[in-house]
Amino acid sequence: MIHKSIIPENAELIFSGIRSRIYQWDQELYDGSNRRFELIRFIDGAFVLPILPDGRILLTRQEQPGRSEFISLPGGSFDSPDENPRDCARRELLEETGYMTNTLIEWMTYYGTNNVHTQVHYYIARDCIYEREIQGDGGEKITLFTLSFDEFLELSSDPGFHHHWNLLPILYEARLHPDKKEALKKILYGM
Repeated sequence: MIHKSIIPENAELIFSGIRSRIYQWDQELYDGSNRRFELIRFIDGAFVLPILPDGRILLTRQEQPGRSEFISLPGGSFDSPDENPRDCARRELLEETGYMTNTLIEWMTYYGTNNVHTQVHYYIARDCIYEREIQGDGGEKITLFTLSFDEFLELSSDPGFHHHWNLLPILYEARLHPDKKEALKKILYGM
């Protein structure tokens, strides 16, 4: 969903692509001068941290054309700008893993930066159950693997972990501080 409040009324749409739009506008500064500003608006997305009934965390190893292999939580972009984040999370979980859950908990939202705006919603899916085979699109090869909670924390040192920019501080902090580790475990497992 594009939030109008961040895009000034005088902004001109100079590019509209599949996943992004670029806006430019002139803005008066405090000293009375004018400067041209630009904002990139990416389509929002949702990612899921799936937890299996045995407590292991389900992750994907993905290959996509033109990219190195990477580790990722299941997830992706909204199918339309007004898709509900929770619906996107459930859809991506099923498409990329073949798993479903009845317990989808909102965890956090990453809002991008001042000049690059997006909303990436993160959910925790507890007690995930296998439903069907993976139905990824033709632009990705996905294999699944599981990690224990402690192994998951180790991803904070893995440059191949796709979510390092959002989750790295949380995972790394949990590795270093026992109280943060227990707090994260409580959030993920509800204990």
